Amino acid sequence: MKQLKRWDIYMTCIFLFCYIPVSALFGQNETPRSDYYQLGVEERLLITVHILGEVRKPGEYLVPDNTNLLELISKAGGPTEYGDLSNVRITRGLTSAGVTNIPGASSRWNIKSKQKEVLKINMHKVLNDKDFVRHLPILLPGDVVRIERNTWYTWQSIIRVVSQVAIVIQAMYWYSRIEK
Repeated sequence: MKQLKRWDIYMTCIFLFCYIPVSALFGQNETPRSDYYQLGVEERLLITVHILGEVRKPGEYLVPDNTNLLELISKAGGPTEYGDLSNVRITRGLTSAGVTNIPGASSRWNIKSKQKEVLKINMHKVLNDKDFVRHLPILLPGDVVRIERNTWYTWQSIIRVVSQVAIVIQAMYWYSRIEK
């Protein structure tokens, strides 16, 4: 009787460690799912977009369909002190190229040559318009938004390097004066 129980335990272990993982790999029950679309809690379609560059919380965001650029920048915490809102770029790749039934989808896709589209937006001009909501671009699944650095960052970097070089030159000057 004990021998039979051991045999049952061995067979159960073999079943658990071999059959279940293999059946999960080759199972036919799973339906293909896109990483760019999800259904939210409120039964609303969510899309995946990315924002990077000079924003407080860069990363991947799940936002409702029909989200505009301003809403995404707000979700990311807004621009940093070095963010240049006059130089915002939206890169749309092949993932959003095939989407034509989403409102705001661009009809300028060149699907045959498989090119990406880069939209350059000056948010200062858009926000200064009286009817700015109409001119805000609607995000598509897979969009990558990048907020570039402003010129103040460039000047601050140059001044930092020049001041460090000046300190080194001054230290060399004082060291040469001490030796004499």
